[in-house]
Amino acid sequence: MKMLIFVIILALVGSVVLWRVRKADAEKELARNQEMKRKQQQRKEAITPAEHATWPTIIHAAGKPKAQSEEEIPELSMSTIEFEPADHPSLQH
Repeated sequence: MKMLIFVIILALVGSVVLWRVRKADAEKELARNQEMKRKQQQRKEAITPAEHATWPTIIHAAGKPKAQSEEEIPELSMSTIEFEPADHPSLQH
């Protein structure tokens, strides 16, 4: 009889220990998932702009022919824009 009581108590203690270990693992997993969601949200906020930018556009009148001066000036692209240093007196040695 004493052995049966001992086995029952041992089974109860074992089940409580196992339940606590599983609970701790579940809490760790939940914390990790929440951290991953928080990092994904921060990454998403860093990529997407707060406001949509409105880029300027050049609109030409369809019915009007271009003037002679407008035809001579080529439109600049990002590859044709070059940096020209300023000739400021304080920058020269």
